[in-house]
Amino acid sequence: MFTDSAEAERLIIDEIQLSGGSALLLADAYRSKALLYIIHNKRIQGLAHYDTAIAFAIKAKSAYYQASCLALIAGFYQDMGDYDRSLQYYFDALRVAELGKETKLTASTCNNIATVYAAASRDRRQTLHYYHRALHAALQMKNFAFAGLVAINLAAEYMHANKRDSTEKMLQSALNYAGQSAQRGYEYAVVMTGAGNIYEELGRYQTAESFLRDGLSVQDSLKRPINAMGPLSSLCALLVKQKRWSEAELLVYRLLQDATKYETKIYICEAYRLLSDMAKEKKQLEKALEFKQQQDRWNDSIFNETRQQSIANVQARAELAQRELEVKYETNEKASENRWLRLIVAAASVVLLLLIILLWLIIRAHKKQEHANRELQEKNALIDRQAQEKDTLMLEIHHRVKNNLQIVSSLLNLQANTLTDEKAIAALRESHNRVKSISLIHQKLYSQEALSAIYLEEYIEQLYTHLKQVFNATHIDFQCSAYPPHFKLSMDHSIPLGVILNELITNSIKYAQINKSGGQIRIVITDLLNGQCSLCYSDNGVGLPDGFDIKSSTSLGMRIVSELSRQMRGVLSVTSDAGTQFKLVFPLKK
Repeated sequence: MFTDSAEAERLIIDEIQLSGGSALLLADAYRSKALLYIIHNKRIQGLAHYDTAIAFAIKAKSAYYQASCLALIAGFYQDMGDYDRSLQYYFDALRVAELGKETKLTASTCNNIATVYAAASRDRRQTLHYYHRALHAALQMKNFAFAGLVAINLAAEYMHANKRDSTEKMLQSALNYAGQSAQRGYEYAVVMTGAGNIYEELGRYQTAESFLRDGLSVQDSLKRPINAMGPLSSLCALLVKQKRWSEAELLVYRLLQDATKYETKIYICEAYRLLSDMAKEKKQLEKALEFKQQQDRWNDSIFNETRQQSIANVQARAELAQRELEVKYETNEKASENRWLRLIVAAASVVLLLLIILLWLIIRAHKKQEHANRELQEKNALIDRQAQEKDTLMLEIHHRVKNNLQIVSSLLNLQANTLTDEKAIAALRESHNRVKSISLIHQKLYSQEALSAIYLEEYIEQLYTHLKQVFNATHIDFQCSAYPPHFKLSMDHSIPLGVILNELITNSIKYAQINKSGGQIRIVITDLLNGQCSLCYSDNGVGLPDGFDIKSSTSLGMRIVSELSRQMRGVLSVTSDAGTQFKLVFPLKK
């Protein structure tokens, strides 16, 4: 890697000049020059050199260089958050790699396509499909290190889809592939860390700790402190969860020291969060609050950086779009000029006056068009600025609301820790969960591009994961589905619906006796396509008492469900047959 960009560019130019016209060498040289421009934020020049490299690669009939350049362009758009454009170039790269029988590029491109689908929260079936294609190609090459990486990604996706059997099978495959690798390098460490994280989610803490320590040990042996922060952070969180304070505190302070040294803000924030949690559990409330304030300060810093990067990406995408329009405009102008020249030559032999009139009309039309284009560009720029300001403001609002709700939640927890009355503690814990259900709404709105609606299915899974950890409900078969898939719901509906589901899930876990082998919770959200939506909730617990009437129930949770259903103008029905079923049908527009 060159430290002097000017020297690097000079050497690349020398390579181009010494290539002797070899298309293959020219493709390699222009690809290197393009990458250098991209690194130094000269995006338009970099993309132009990639186009030149692709042209020479086609001339040299090199599928490798053509697919490689297309994949690099796709990665550039992926980094900017332009997932649609990124997928377009990745698919072009995949097509070229497959035609050229470039198995290694096929494997890496399929893996990258899957990561884009996952990052964009697109159809999970497509994510799994391309991970499987990447795994197949890696096994064809007997590249077991890369196969292990892809397999651990697949296991994580199955885990997110709540497919436990598939998760454990793919996890075992990932470990087998990693074990067949000749060296214990970076890929092996990533597989071990991923396995540790999955086993932690499965509740197998001892196994998870073993794999996380293995991954950390390998990263330490490779002398990659930045890469070591991943397994170190997961190991710290696991020890805190098990209340092994002395071991956890030692590793958390190491994480804080390393993250501070390398200015890795996300891990600094995580270290302060863990320190706050430990202090709170040990009743050191002043220290807990101090660490929480540090966590919030770093969290705000991360948010500001993310916001600035998002704005920069939007500006870059606008710059590239403008350049594409300019290129199209220049092309159209050249075509238009050629047509008019032929017309002028033909007309010159007939009448000179006609030529002068035509030229005058063309100039006048061109000036009007330029004036109209300028006005349109100014209006578009104003609209873009206003849209960016609105999005930034909405992100800031959701971020602040989420933080304020987290503070309220923390205060409720701190207050509960100071009480001895079990009923008072339980009441505060339930209030904490209700606040958490609302906080998750604002957290999802802040973390996605759409600022007014959320994917309801993903939100419900996150809400259940929180309640499962709160009540230690590890034996429940939980399933949630939406029709159509990836169904979105507005914030006005999501907040009351989230509180209702919080009460129903809490009621099932605490009173329906389903936290055992064979216990089930099923949630189905359906857009009825007639301006209404239905929520069907059921468990296979002990059921409701005879003569139960939710409208006259003295339970605060049931009263909350009934009142929020009324506020949503919904129709609520309750049945108790082999468990309990709640069905709420409500209008999508208030």
